[in-house]
Amino acid sequence: MTSLASEQQITLDILARLGGDYPATAMLLALLWRSADRMPVQVSSRSLAACTGLGYQVVQRALQRLECRSLVIARKIPRATAAYQVNVPVLRQLLGSPLPSTAFLPGFTPIPALARFRDAAEAGAAPPTPFT
Repeated sequence: MTSLASEQQITLDILARLGGDYPATAMLLALLWRSADRMPVQVSSRSLAACTGLGYQVVQRALQRLECRSLVIARKIPRATAAYQVNVPVLRQLLGSPLPSTAFLPGFTPIPALARFRDAAEAGAAPPTPFT
């Protein structure tokens, strides 16, 4: 990974290194979006589910998987939610690890059919839908 990697490339790197675990990737990115790399962030699983469009139980299981990998440190707060912090050294170590060796990695392996879709869009088709 280069030092000038785009957010999209880093997202793909995380997704690939987490074995395609989209819910865990989404939770990690949602916590980073809330600055959990700098300080513990108090947020409920329901709030994370609402902001990512994932189910509540999917979010809880994804957070547990991130905790098991030491990517996220969780501290339970009585009668409230939890405080989550991204373990930045472990995240950097994950990003520095080699990509899985497979014949096809979505986002990394060029797909000629997608290039044709891009060419069609440039020829006057509707613009791609931006994600927010």
